[in-house]
Formats: sequence, structure tokens, C-alpha cells
Amino acid sequence: METGKKCALYGHPSAATSALSAALNAPVAQEVDSEVSCAIFALNASSGVDERTVQLWHQFDDLLMPRILVVTGFNEGLQDFDDAVLLAKRLLDDVATPFLVLHDEDGTPCALIDLETLKINNYRTGHVTNAEPEHIELISEFRSEYLAQLEAAGNDGFAAGIFFPAIPILIDDPEFQLGIDIVKRYLDSLPSLS
Repeated sequence: METGKKCALYGHPSAATSALSAALNAPVAQEVDSEVSCAIFALNASSGVDERTVQLWHQFDDLLMPRILVVTGFNEGLQDFDDAVLLAKRLLDDVATPFLVLHDEDGTPCALIDLETLKINNYRTGHVTNAEPEHIELISEFRSEYLAQLEAAGNDGFAAGIFFPAIPILIDDPEFQLGIDIVKRYLDSLPSLS
């Protein structure tokens, strides 16, 4: 992340906040800080979101603060990334999903598909490929919803604090860190603090 930007991380420790804090260079915070460039919220798909995190999210509403939701734990239990997004839409805001998780044959998350470009980034192999027709068919409704949200918010919606991306993150996998690069790209797109 560029210098001149200060971000804060919010969320329950079950959402791997310590590891996320180190990976994103964003200290874990317990109170709203109106001086940050962006508030990063972490949600564990398996354990949900705690009431304090919900309260903090809504305290940023009046500030029109850029916020990004990172979803962890979708590889740990019965709840997946899509379930976590539905929960976030109910408790936080109308979060957008610019990427969806793809799994290996054994069911483990290994790749993200970009709903705008239809590129697949396989974090296990390091290859980026075009989506196959069967992928495109499976994600068509998600893609339509995402593109409508993106169009409604405009190109600067994230920086303006009206477009909230939800990004799937695997931070504790020994092979790769799925999604961290995407969060960093969003953070890098923000203007520096003056």
C-alpha cells in the first residue's frame, strides 16, 4: 500500500484480524477513526459477524468513508463466501462481489474469477486464464448484479464511500494468500491523505 494512506482494520479476532493487519499494514482498531483513508472490515464466514463490528460499520455511514469487506473462514465450515455476503447485505450494507471463489476438484478454494473481466486467477498455480463458457454461465446472475452495482455507484464509488466491495481472503493457507492482492489494489486506488 502506498505511503500517505492510513487504513484501519475492524472485526472479531476469529476473522484472522492479526494476520490481516500484518498483510495489509492496517492496525486493528476498536473505535471509528475519521482520519483514515479506508476502513477494512473482516468477517469470518463460519462464525459470522459480531454486534460491535456491525455498529462500527454503521458509524462510518455519515463519514462516507471508503469501506471494504474481507471475508475469511469460508474454507473452515459449512458457510461459504456467498453465505457471508448474504449476511453482510442483511447486517451491514449492499456489498458488491467483484470476485467469486472457484474450487479445485477436491473442493478447496484455489482461484478467484473477476466478474468484470471474466479472468480467472488461480492462486495455486499462479496462472491467469479466461473463463470457460461453463464458468460464464454459472456466474451470469452474479455478474449482472455486480455490473449493475458498479454502474450505479460510478467509477469513483469506492473512493466516495458508496460502493463496498466484499473480497474473499485466504490468509492462513501455507501455499498462497488468496485475495490479498485484490484488497491492496483497492486500497492503492484511493487518493493519498493530504
